[in-house]
Amino acid sequence: MKEATTTYGDGSGKIRYHSSVVVFSEELSVFLGQNDIKFLSSLTDWYDSKDRWTYDTIGRGKDFIQGVCCTIMGGTAPDWLQSMLPQEAVGGGFTSRIIFIVEEKKGKTVPKHTLTPEEIELRASLVRDLERIQGLVGEFKFDKGGENAYVNWYRQYDKGLDQGKYPVADPKFAGYCERRPTHLRKLAMVLSASRGDSLLITRDDIDRADKMLSAVEIKMAKTFGGVGRNPIGAQMHDIMEYIKKLGVVTRSSLVRRFYRDLGMDEMHQVEGMLEQGKLVKIKILASGEKTFTWVGEDD
Repeated sequence: MKEATTTYGDGSGKIRYHSSVVVFSEELSVFLGQNDIKFLSSLTDWYDSKDRWTYDTIGRGKDFIQGVCCTIMGGTAPDWLQSMLPQEAVGGGFTSRIIFIVEEKKGKTVPKHTLTPEEIELRASLVRDLERIQGLVGEFKFDKGGENAYVNWYRQYDKGLDQGKYPVADPKFAGYCERRPTHLRKLAMVLSASRGDSLLITRDDIDRADKMLSAVEIKMAKTFGGVGRNPIGAQMHDIMEYIKKLGVVTRSSLVRRFYRDLGMDEMHQVEGMLEQGKLVKIKILASGEKTFTWVGEDD
């Protein structure tokens, strides 16, 4: 991060320092490691992009980095989250500062991708836009319509939180929901930069940012489906997803599929929790076979 430090003119004649990096990680577990609390704490601190970030070094005392700005775009499988993130990091702190995008299926199958002439042209246009965006300098500000839109949105949103209306119902995302206005403002700045160099946030930017967040929040609760203090929580989540996907399953099929992860006593616990939660309807056939029909809400 310190090696990325450079300078820019802010338009008023002053020279300012900033240390901006973008991390593209195809597998977040490689970048984050396993339960690396110290590194996660630093990443959490960087989110606020402080003008001066101080840290302790080995042998050199305290050092600092000016103008920290770190953006991370990475992917991973949900199973890896349990090894990457300590229980304390889930729900607040680090995870509340991340926009999790969850998908269970590929958007399309592309065995061999060859760029079409249209895609080649789009790619060239995108590169030109990014080069222009890279040269933007200054402070983003609201125009009159954008400011009114944000203020009205914020009041309604804050009122909804007081009434228990959270965009993501899972308690693990309570911290994210509290921090959602910050996510919205940052996304609105990105959208403003994508359409021009005015550095103005408009009503349309606010509306688009809100719609984009709402779209990914539909499945966001699935992020930590298998993460929790319940020792069989991960297995229960997998069974829920299996029944939901098929609609109706037999007990024998559940045992055959999950016997490596659960014993019979634990399977009984899962069945009881699913039934008590009114997520499944249990029926015993004439043959004595037990079936489970998914009746919970679809995401």
